[in-house]
Amino acid sequence: MKNKSWQTIWVIGASAGIGAAIVQKFTTETDENTTRHLIISARSQKALEEMALASPRIFAIPCDVTDISSVDAALDVIETDYGLPDLVIYCAGFYTPMPVSEFSRDTIAKHVAVNYQGAVNCLDPLLRKMRARGHGEIAITASVAGYRGLPKAGAYGPTKAALINLCETLREELTGSGVIIRVINPGFVKTRLTDKNDFDMPYLQTPQQAANFIYNGLCKNNDFEIAFPPPFVRQLKIGRILPYNWYFKMIERVMQK
Repeated sequence: MKNKSWQTIWVIGASAGIGAAIVQKFTTETDENTTRHLIISARSQKALEEMALASPRIFAIPCDVTDISSVDAALDVIETDYGLPDLVIYCAGFYTPMPVSEFSRDTIAKHVAVNYQGAVNCLDPLLRKMRARGHGEIAITASVAGYRGLPKAGAYGPTKAALINLCETLREELTGSGVIIRVINPGFVKTRLTDKNDFDMPYLQTPQQAANFIYNGLCKNNDFEIAFPPPFVRQLKIGRILPYNWYFKMIERVMQK
């Protein structure tokens, strides 16, 4: 694997699901003698404190990504106590299925606030500070649901599509700055959020499997996208270039409507 000397890693949305699994993976893979700091953030201070008991290298700093002052305060503490992060992984997310019969502007607003605006709230100070320093890496968790529209994802999918688009834009503009932005596009991962689904989820992964894909992708190269599981990603990437009538037939079959 490519050697990456991240000394301060900040995982945002670390209290459950993929974020918690990533923290566990980094903890397991970090040598006991390293000086690495693993900062974990989420809204639940109690959950973070319990996670921090697993290793003396884990430091809990609560943060609500929908609150700009909370984001700025958390980053100020991190920068003062541990230094500006070398790697930031944004895993904060909100999801609830929204079939057309339950179309709701309030539901959509909740998704936008966490999934998209929350990421923007973190990117604002991070990009400014990392560009001034001349290096840094940011990985934003979007989803394969952002490739094209999927059934019952009318609130969730557009926020992930927006994140992918934003990261694509920033990737090019950051060339030569020393700052790398990457997008993480998982397929279905079994969490308390996806447990809400009442349909078959093809190629369902565990959070641990997701964390392995993400960890390996972050460590081995600087490619823009980390997407998994491969079979599902291939199907959906093909779907991105299909004419609409073919695409809708494919999705009907894949999602087993």
